[in-house]
Amino acid sequence: MFLGARVPSKVALLSARRLFARDSSNKLFVGGLSYDTNETILRDAFSTHGVVTQGLFMPVKVICDRRSGKSKGFGFVQFSQESEAATALQKMDQQLLEGRNIRVCYANKE
Repeated sequence: MFLGARVPSKVALLSARRLFARDSSNKLFVGGLSYDTNETILRDAFSTHGVVTQGLFMPVKVICDRRSGKSKGFGFVQFSQESEAATALQKMDQQLLEGRNIRVCYANKE
């Protein structure tokens, strides 16, 4: 400690890191999905706001129950750029998709 300077605690540093990571992500969490919404419908709805990533990783994923195979009502969408994800979040949060108001926020990176 230098002449009374305060050193941030580990908890404060982790909280700041989580806050930064949440605000600078290109992956979005989408909740409140209809149980009939599939990955194609989700991709089509979000691709109007930016380029949904392609490649080895699943850019769009609707989470399903292991036993029944039915949707759990939430999923994830990954964009190629953070700015596109931010635009999609702003435009799609609380919008109607297949008869349901969806909730969109940044996905946690942890």
